[in-house]
Amino acid sequence: MQFPAKRWIRPQIVERAVESATQRAFGKVADTATGSAGSGMRLGIGPSPIVDRLLTARGVPAGAARDAFCRPQLAHLQHPREMHGMVEAAQAICEAIKAGRRIAIYGDYDVDGIMSTAIVWHMLRVLAPKATVRTYIPHRIEEGYGLNADALRTLRAEGIDVVITVDCGVAAIEEAKLAAEIGLELIITDHHELSPSGEVPEARAAVHPRLKNQGTGDGVAQRFGDLCGAGVAWKLAWMLAETWCGPGKLPDVLRERLKSLLPLASIGTIADVVPLRDENRVIVSRGLTEVFNTGIVGLDALLASARLEQRGMDAEKIAFRLAPRINACGRMGHAEDAVELFTTAGPKRADEIAGMLQTLNDKRREEEQEIFKSALAQVAERYGTAKPRGIVLHHDEWNLGIVGIVCSKLVDIHACPVVIFTRNKDIYKGSGRSVPGIELHKVLAACSAHLAGFGGHAMAAGVKATDPAQIEAFAAAFEREVDQLLPPADEQKVPIEIDCVCSVGDLDLPTVQEIQTLAPFGRDNRKPLFLLEDVEVTQVRMFGKTATNLEITVRQQSGRGPVGFLRAQWWDGAKHAGLFARGTRVDLVVEAGLDSFRNLTETQARVVDIRIAQPAVVGAAVGAGA
Repeated sequence: MQFPAKRWIRPQIVERAVESATQRAFGKVADTATGSAGSGMRLGIGPSPIVDRLLTARGVPAGAARDAFCRPQLAHLQHPREMHGMVEAAQAICEAIKAGRRIAIYGDYDVDGIMSTAIVWHMLRVLAPKATVRTYIPHRIEEGYGLNADALRTLRAEGIDVVITVDCGVAAIEEAKLAAEIGLELIITDHHELSPSGEVPEARAAVHPRLKNQGTGDGVAQRFGDLCGAGVAWKLAWMLAETWCGPGKLPDVLRERLKSLLPLASIGTIADVVPLRDENRVIVSRGLTEVFNTGIVGLDALLASARLEQRGMDAEKIAFRLAPRINACGRMGHAEDAVELFTTAGPKRADEIAGMLQTLNDKRREEEQEIFKSALAQVAERYGTAKPRGIVLHHDEWNLGIVGIVCSKLVDIHACPVVIFTRNKDIYKGSGRSVPGIELHKVLAACSAHLAGFGGHAMAAGVKATDPAQIEAFAAAFEREVDQLLPPADEQKVPIEIDCVCSVGDLDLPTVQEIQTLAPFGRDNRKPLFLLEDVEVTQVRMFGKTATNLEITVRQQSGRGPVGFLRAQWWDGAKHAGLFARGTRVDLVVEAGLDSFRNLTETQARVVDIRIAQPAVVGAAVGAGA
């Protein structure tokens, strides 16, 4: 999940003299939010000045649009009939059920694919409990992403008549032809990029949020095209319910089922890092409120295993505590276990699978660290001290299920697209990640002469190569292509985009509570970042089980108003405690949040970046009380 990256203290920032242009130290400051934010006092009815400026900077105009942004409702969703292929898909599936045809739901092995599979499965089970419905998830290592010919043949041999793809299939041109040849009716639901030619596979229906919907009469696409696979699947479930029942209000049992499946769509949306705006914002906002009310035994078991509670549930907890456990199943084992968890598992089996996911996730973390260290060494050997302008690495022994995570880490360090290959039987497969502004799928298309295959979207993709020689040829082409798209080397960095310069007193409890109405936070709606200039350190303390984290208390006098105090937590910052004696004056970039303890709620911040504006007087004590 791409929340603001943890770019902690950097020597080049600490050693630099205080500058008048703070953005040179911290990155970009939004043009609409320069200068002091003032006292934070409410100006009549409406949001605080800070929140008003944040919304304006994010392109949310005052009026109905702003109200919809801050209070997302299911009524804001466009009806699924407006999506390309949706009506035809629902009709075909309902016909298949009524005819007693055997159905397979063919998903993907990531969180989005698993949630999509479970959503459609649950809806089919409530519509027709006796229908023959099975799920199929390809093995990440053995089969790879998307539809594959052997799987289709296997399903047909089992007697399957209809295959519904979720979160895959829109680029499977040849596989769709095979399905028709062997007598499989194919219904595609996906959100990924089309094949380079723009061709849509031959199928009974192809549901996709960015395809033009000829059925609307004007040939326009659905209003919002950035749904993930689970968002598309949830809209399919909605369309299925209406198609099955005909005109009129849905029965309560179907309305409740749709409501209970919305949390699965929200989990998939968060994990797939699609933009958290418009319909995705509605899905996540409303879905998070129902995560503990689904009645899905497996989800309840996983929430318990991750020690998550309804209070304080947000997108970040899903991204960092729940999604990695689900993904670990596909990365380190077989994602069919995770699908079982969210579909057929009873209480005992659900606890077993949840425990297994925890174990796999722990193992994934260990292996990820080993691969990351090895990748860093390769980068140093390949690029030396020069700033990489596109990174391509390969290693025969790296885990294919983990290299994508390592790509993301390298992107965060070097601020350029990264592709990593590893050997998979007789071919090399890999993953790529990009930076904002560079569409990875288009870059790969430009380099496709040096690849055996590729697929994905703007920020992430999968790749194939025949051998190391082809990888080297691809690397040269990839680096040339990326070099033309990146800014000059001295500007090549992941910026910290500061939303607002303010004082400590501005981040009072009412204002921070208002800021929370901008949640859920994620891609295209990140947590706001605030720059606090020239604040004084009054106390530091180390905390956490191993005392590796640092809490810095700062104070600031704002005009003639009272002195404001703020506690800012710096994860893994304890090793820098010696730099912040009492009296040290610092500039801080923070995320503002809330801390509730014993029914007392107060403002609390998280350090994102920091620099010393003025060292403390020599001999000042660390840890003195505020």
